[in-house]
Amino acid sequence: MVAIRKWKISDAGALAAALSNKKVLNNLRDGLPYPYTEDDAKDYINAMLAAEPADTFAYAVCYDGKVVGSIGAFRQGNIHCRTAELGYYLAEEYWGKGIMTEAVRQICSAVFETTDILRIFAEPFSNNAGSRRVLEKAGFSFEGMLKNNAFKNGKVLDMAMYALTKEPNDIRPLSEDEIPAALSLAWEVFSEYEAPVYSAEGTEEFRKCLNDEAYLSGIEFYGAFENEKLIGVVGIRGEAKHICFFFVKGEYHRCGIGTRLFRFMQSSYAKQSITVNSSPYGVEFYKALGFVPTDEEQTVNGIRFTPMIYEDKSNG
Repeated sequence: MVAIRKWKISDAGALAAALSNKKVLNNLRDGLPYPYTEDDAKDYINAMLAAEPADTFAYAVCYDGKVVGSIGAFRQGNIHCRTAELGYYLAEEYWGKGIMTEAVRQICSAVFETTDILRIFAEPFSNNAGSRRVLEKAGFSFEGMLKNNAFKNGKVLDMAMYALTKEPNDIRPLSEDEIPAALSLAWEVFSEYEAPVYSAEGTEEFRKCLNDEAYLSGIEFYGAFENEKLIGVVGIRGEAKHICFFFVKGEYHRCGIGTRLFRFMQSSYAKQSITVNSSPYGVEFYKALGFVPTDEEQTVNGIRFTPMIYEDKSNG
């Protein structure tokens, strides 16, 4: 079980153990001593506990009750006073378990729900694939590469800018009366982004699905709205946990709408596997969510798709 909580002085030993590792320090900014001692950890914890609570949001990352890392969001100044920078690290033996992704989700939810902060950003080194993966899975959008933005261990490095913004979008299950609008949106987005790589047979097959009451029965639809305007939809066959439709209007691509829509839908079910037959256009998006292919691309009735699966590991 992943949780974040305020630091305690008694956490100093675990914090020192996590940071006395060159592999961890190599992905952080300079200024941290090596080896990192318990006294160093106590100084940091005392500073975080004494910091202004409206500006500094610093937490221990716990896994099954044990402190395994650190995460913090720090309010910026001047015209950026409603922006916070995110930083985090995890003890090496806990990498690759989905722990930090869940911690990032938790801290972002807490900051957005309890403060006036509207934007949280992070700048991992461009070669830190693990950290970038964490941000992408947590719903952050990649905004661009900061060229030659750091000098670390004698090397000039690029940094990747990621951000998550507090959106006014409403995400919720759709009523039966709203499903026609969802299907219309699906056809609109399909026609623009997917039909160009489908055969005429495949396009016609998809159109038939949108009008097939037997096929549509049993699909649970969720929608994303902006000012009451439907901008995204996901449809999942509940018992099978199989995604049948997933579309976001083109002007909202790469804004995190699809990720938030998926996370909302996912939260409606217990920990489990979710499958999808991804169109060629959607494969990279699903990979960013954490899906992995289970077979090569296939074509059935003109529909091109890659079978993929998502295994929920957020709770260990």
